[in-house]
Order: sequence, then structure tokens, then C-alpha cells
Amino acid sequence: MSKVLILGMAPLPFEKERKVYGTGIRTWQFAKSLLEDKHEVCIVAYKIPSTYENNNKVKVTYPIDLNKYKQEFEKYSFYLVPLEKKEFEDELILNNIHDRFIPDCIIGATFYPSFIATKIKSNAPFWADLFGHVMAEAQARATSIDDDEVLFHYLNQEMRIVNNADIFSCVSKRQESATIGELGILGRLNRYTSKYNFTRLIPCAAPEDDFSYTKKVLRGIDVEEDDFVILYSGGYNTWVDVDTLFNALTMVMNENPKIKFVSTGGEIKGIDEKTYPHFLKKIENSPFKDRFIMKGWIPTQDVKNYYFEANLGINVDKKIYEVFLGSKNRILEWMRAGLLVLSSKVCELSYLLEEEGLGFTYIAEDAKSLKDKIVEIISNPNLAKKVAEKAKKYVIENLTYYKTTEPLREWVRNPKTSPDRDKERVLDRSKEEAFRNLERIVKSQQEMIKVRDERIAELEELFHKKLIYRIYNYLKFIKKRIFLI
Repeated sequence: MSKVLILGMAPLPFEKERKVYGTGIRTWQFAKSLLEDKHEVCIVAYKIPSTYENNNKVKVTYPIDLNKYKQEFEKYSFYLVPLEKKEFEDELILNNIHDRFIPDCIIGATFYPSFIATKIKSNAPFWADLFGHVMAEAQARATSIDDDEVLFHYLNQEMRIVNNADIFSCVSKRQESATIGELGILGRLNRYTSKYNFTRLIPCAAPEDDFSYTKKVLRGIDVEEDDFVILYSGGYNTWVDVDTLFNALTMVMNENPKIKFVSTGGEIKGIDEKTYPHFLKKIENSPFKDRFIMKGWIPTQDVKNYYFEANLGINVDKKIYEVFLGSKNRILEWMRAGLLVLSSKVCELSYLLEEEGLGFTYIAEDAKSLKDKIVEIISNPNLAKKVAEKAKKYVIENLTYYKTTEPLREWVRNPKTSPDRDKERVLDRSKEEAFRNLERIVKSQQEMIKVRDERIAELEELFHKKLIYRIYNYLKFIKKRIFLI
């Protein structure tokens, strides 16, 4: 068995905090699967500040005593070291944990932890999970805040990861292709790696355990027993198409008084604090505002109860690259619970829904298409039930944590570095080299501008000394005198 150091995000699903983001779910997808295979696992997790209801900051004592971080959950025993941002980015702390644990391999679970993992001084093989294409996410965020300055921040970190990791996991085949393109740009598709497979597909997944219905949360409380409930759960990030959702719901509510929309989740602090408030403002001005039940963020352990009381889970994405290259955890959770799914047809998972008959899709950014599909689903309850049952069975057989992480589990059994580790790369573009190149370009441009300005000054001086220029000035003087007379 291997000793595995995982850098990831927290809270993890079993911590039962009010907010659990996809990055925490992804971290546990990896860790739980490796624990199932009896590996020794140490998770160093960045505590997302806005997710902890009682964020009691525990000072990390140095040097690290790992025994203080021993965790027991169900049948699993592992180390869990939760760190604040400053500590998570502290190379001394990270290297101290590494040196005390002495891992056989390092795994970065999602983008930011993978970037932080590049700071660890280690000879251990390094697996980076890219969990969505970050430059496409950067594009979505730049559009949201109307500022391209964020692009360099993401690009710098992406370059560092792609330049240093030995192997990569992606959430879709499309993202695998994008990652291979990045590897080529950075010179890693070289003579050493011509037979080497850099990428592995690890899609989003659902837990193996059945979801439990523990208490009534909607029926007879916020909605009537016979209402048709459309559920949205999770964060409202930059790619959520709330305008199309609102317009479609307005149309269908106008036709059917029994339709209610229920939302659990909300804005994502520090990432997107515009989309959700924008949606709330539209609802406030709607004649149907009483039929929008906006619950906000609720305790994680209560979310599953909403799945059991809803009729339809709805995923509404914009038609942008972030969605095209990514995937959706919430869809897998709905399917696992037996809740019928309706999604915009953009991400790879939405195509799977349609091709395998596991759910319904509509044309992205088309409110009428969404409205018509909702009406179709309501009109065919027997078909909807069969599709939901088929989807649940498909997830259990194909898209559980353990099943989807097979490539990772195989690698961890015998982790190896990439063939070009420590080899000279002709097209090496590390952060420092990129900065040097940029400085050279700027300096060259400044010198060109200086030479141009000097040449212009010389030409002006020559022109002013010429006889024709003196005659021109004399005529201007005579003209002024004539007008004064």
C-alpha cells in the first residue's frame, strides 16, 4: 500500500457544514476511494472561509505533530490537516508535513490545491486534478466583473501546474483535449513523452451510499402536497443562466398555478456575488414572486431531503467554454437520489443524459425551449418516473466515487514520475522565464519608442533650419501685419 499526501479543499461532505462546494466533494471523491483501497492517506485541506458556520481558527504549531490530526470516520482512519489560506500557502508548513509523512506520491485535488502542491520540495510523483478548465473559468469571471486582469492570475497558476505535474485528471474528454493542448504549448509533448499518456478521465461522481430521507422539509410547509416542485441546489456561479431560468419559469407559471420553484444555495463569496442577487431582484419584481421559494444556504445534511420532495432538478448553464469543458456535481447527486434531471445541453454530462435516456435537455439560453420541456415533463409523469429510475441505476453502476477513480487508484498502487521529469525542455516556460521574456519584450519596446522619439526630434530640428521653413514663418508674420492695418 502507498502513503498518499492529498492537498484538497474543505469542508468535506461528512463535516456537515452549511456549505459544501464541488471542490470539497471532489477532494473526498479521491480520498475516500483511496482509503477504501487501504492506502495511508494524509489530507491537507484549505478551509474555504465562507463555508464554516463557526470558523474557529486553530493555530498550527510548528513543527507539525500529525498525530493531533488523526481522524476516524465510519470505517476509515486518516490524517486531516485543515489550514487557513495563509498557512495553506506557507511552504515551510507544507514541506514540514511532507517530510514528517514521507509520501509515496502527492495528489492535488482540484486546481488551487494542485497549484499549492507545486511549492512542495519533493521527489514523489505528483498527480494534478484540474477539475474543469481554469482558463475558461477565468474567461467567465472576467466577463462577470468586466475586467481581464484576472486572466494573468489564473494563467500563471495553470502554467505552473501543467509545467510540474507528472499526470493529470480531467472531468471530461473535452477537457482532456484542452489539457493536451496546454502541454504542447509548454513543450511537454517532447521526445521523452511521445509514448506517455499524460491525462486520465475522472468524471464527477456520486457517493456509493444511499441518500436517506430523514424529515419533511417542503410539502405542507412551503408548498402544497400536490404542487409540481422544480428544484435548484447549490451555488450560483458565473455560468448559471438565471435570466433564461427566470423567463422560462415566468411563462410556465403563467400557464400552470401548481408550479413552484425551490432553491437551496446562493451566492459564492469571493467568486460570484452578482448572479444570485441579480436573480433575487428579478424575482422581487415578478407577479409570481410568492411561488419562488428561495431557501438560501441550508445545512448539508438537510439538502438531500429536498431531492426526495421535488419533482424535477434543473440545471441552467450559459453556453460558454467553462461549461462546455466542465461537468456538474449537482446533476450526479440528483440522479443518485432518483430525482429527474433537466439540463441545458452544453456540458459533456448533458449529452450523456440525452444519449442514454437518463434525463432531459433543452437548448441553452432559449427560454421557450426550457419552458416547453418543463411542460412536456409534467404531461408525461410515467415517462419521467422511468427515466429517473434508469438514471439512478446508471449512476450506481457507473458513476460512483470508487468506480470513477479507477485510473487514480491504479496509478497510486505504483506511482511513477513522467518521463520528462528533470529533463531539459526546449520550450520551457516556467513563471520566472515568462517574466524574463515579458521584461525583455517591454524593454525592447521602450528602446524602440525612445529611438523613434529621438528620430522625430532630429527631423523636426532639420526642418526648422531649412530656408523654406524660415520663408514660411516670414510670410506668416507679413500676413498678420496686413490684417492689423
